[in-house]
Amino acid sequence: MSHEDLVHQPTEPSWRVKARHFYKRLNIYKLRWSPFERRAHERTDVYMLWFPKTGGTWVRLLINGALQGHTGITPEVPLDFEAFEAADPPVPRIRAHNDDEPHWKTPEQLDTDKRHFRNHKIILLVRDPRDTVVSLWFQKTKRWRTYERSLREFIREPSGSVRTMIAFYNVWAKRRHEAGDLLLVRYEDIHEDPVGTLRRMLDFAGLEQVSDEVVAKAVEAADFDRMRKREASSEWKTSRLRPGDPSDRESFKARRGKVGGYHDYLCEEDIDWITELIETELDPWYGYGES
Repeated sequence: MSHEDLVHQPTEPSWRVKARHFYKRLNIYKLRWSPFERRAHERTDVYMLWFPKTGGTWVRLLINGALQGHTGITPEVPLDFEAFEAADPPVPRIRAHNDDEPHWKTPEQLDTDKRHFRNHKIILLVRDPRDTVVSLWFQKTKRWRTYERSLREFIREPSGSVRTMIAFYNVWAKRRHEAGDLLLVRYEDIHEDPVGTLRRMLDFAGLEQVSDEVVAKAVEAADFDRMRKREASSEWKTSRLRPGDPSDRESFKARRGKVGGYHDYLCEEDIDWITELIETELDPWYGYGES
């Protein structure tokens, strides 16, 4: 089946999708206009930002684990950082979330102004778009249940898929100088050197005092196999770290975490199509231009 054969007319979204979109629009409004959120934004020292499924959960667990070992504080949910505001001596205030809810938008709907972050340090997480789109399809079909079509159709969706991802990356590449100091962290680099990459993120955030021993323990605790076992046992007190279906490994938050795993799910035609987009449209700053 050719790319042209897969172009389809949009269908009416289900109630679940509509509800999800309404919630996301409400959340965006809150982040921009809520006095509480504005105050929290002003107090934030470091933002961790990402397109969904590029390693946000993993990095939060890594940094959260390092802060637990350093401060002795254990948050109820290891994805949040508010508890560390009670640390003595104080540590930098960190906020972590996907930027601009891009996985629900077309490229034209993306926010291209990053001056909102000009007084903050930014850790920008990225991942090979081919791996990301596969992981996002599983997220939308097996966890959020907001998409019902095939992976072949999803990669070509005009909203929240490959083209949006590339456009989102390009916005940050072009506008990165509008924000404060920025550290680019690739998912693949964390896999290759988790200790060194965590050390680099902590130092950038102003946490040079965290010991190498604490860093090593945080990496060990966030090992992917260990995360999957903890998720399967419902150890964490949050639905964000529970499988959509405990009997379906593809519905786990810690699903595979494999670099290059897209080869197991995409046919050669689809891989070639996405790779061509990466090589011709994605900013080379990210280093994903070579197949």
